[in-house]
Amino acid sequence: MKLLLIHPSAGASGDMIMASLLDLGADLQAVRQAVESVGCRLEVSRQERSSIMACRAIVTSDKRFCSLSQAQSILQASSLKGSALENALRALHILAQAEGRVHGTAPEQAHFHEVGALDALADIAGGCAARASLEAERVLCLPVSVGGGFVRSAHGLLPVPGPAALEILRSHSIPWRGGPTEEELLTPTGAALLAALVDEFLLQAPLLKAERVGYGAGRKDLEMPNVLRSVLAELLPAGATAPGHGQHGDSVVQLESNVDDVTGEVLGFLIERLMQEGALDVSILPALMKKGRAGSVIRAISRAEDGERLAGIIIRETGSLGVRVFPGIHRFLAEREDTWVAVELNGEAHRSRIKVSRLDGAIISLKPEFEDCKRIAEATGLPLREVSQMLKEAGQKAFNTRHPL
Repeated sequence: MKLLLIHPSAGASGDMIMASLLDLGADLQAVRQAVESVGCRLEVSRQERSSIMACRAIVTSDKRFCSLSQAQSILQASSLKGSALENALRALHILAQAEGRVHGTAPEQAHFHEVGALDALADIAGGCAARASLEAERVLCLPVSVGGGFVRSAHGLLPVPGPAALEILRSHSIPWRGGPTEEELLTPTGAALLAALVDEFLLQAPLLKAERVGYGAGRKDLEMPNVLRSVLAELLPAGATAPGHGQHGDSVVQLESNVDDVTGEVLGFLIERLMQEGALDVSILPALMKKGRAGSVIRAISRAEDGERLAGIIIRETGSLGVRVFPGIHRFLAEREDTWVAVELNGEAHRSRIKVSRLDGAIISLKPEFEDCKRIAEATGLPLREVSQMLKEAGQKAFNTRHPL
């Protein structure tokens, strides 16, 4: 499936969204026609933002619209057709609903204050035309950074995000975070376009293979790259291997919690319980806690869908007050398989499972299963380490390779 992923790490405005999609390969002629058909002018250039070259789209007009019906008439008379027109009208209605709710009026009576300039309507028209020209089946979006501090408006200083932008975030369940700078990063027009164009908002990106990347420059120079990044990508199935690579990977989360009053027996039981419940790996690390107390750091790796359930187990079993979750961790994995080998000891044949790891087709590890080694050692009276070594040698011989030490 071909996807469009929007990453608003520096917020979003109408012109940034339009510019980002143009940089990604949207049809410039269709976008320019859409902007001009609502009575505005479009200037497109390349600008640098904190060493990142990005597309800058500047829309200019000296006209305004004051009502929803007037703006709808302008869009319906524009060059937009089909899904582009539908999305533009939807974004406009989302803006009107937000303004109406903030000021206690119906959308039809909403006054558009800061977004009433005609260039805001042109940003909507251009952004929707750009989206329609890209071959993407779905649009995904990561959490929006909204900035911080205060913004000056017709009603004086208002906290960031502004009331209209915040209402759109709320009413459309868009995930957002403050920062990373004390500036307004999300405009009402940008929020409305995201709400209209995005099919699904995600906390982290799925497994993708990027094909093209676009950057849309914002107006301000910030301490960070003031760009909106968009990616045209192919959605890969879970566990897929990148072409030309022997290793494969997956996306996991890391769970972590500090405890200082839990016994070794409880920690040992916790490891077994977490592994039984689907954890991919669990470790306990010794730590020096506050006030010089000895403690432990519990660390578990799990699939994203298991993270909340396993965190609950950690809290219930240890009495921990919380579990830190580190999302979006990608693991590169060697190819692994389990097989069987047989050895003759004291005149009897014994079989054991062998874990084989490969990288680019070459074997990098052969490891006998511990429980099988233990069973054979008990049956033969031989030391465990000798049994393990003999099984490893049998595995190397079976695969006709030499295990690197």
